[in-house]
Amino acid sequence: MKRIDALTLKLEQLLASRRKVGTVTGTSGTKVVVTVDGAPMTLPRLASYTTPTAGDTVIIDAMVSGSWIVLGKPA
Repeated sequence: MKRIDALTLKLEQLLASRRKVGTVTGTSGTKVVVTVDGAPMTLPRLASYTTPTAGDTVIIDAMVSGSWIVLGKPA
């Protein structure tokens, strides 16, 4: 494999790991309970995601470890 191809692949993998997809299983106050990679998590959400509903597939910003936030549903 060429070095540039290996670098491109690694960069694509790194960027893909910054976004996660989860499924809403419930809410806890203003937070959303989601299942991500088979594990339940309670995460904050953007204020614009006003009606989390069980079963929703949501996009999660995982850019900063320990500071994940639910962005909302894809259109």
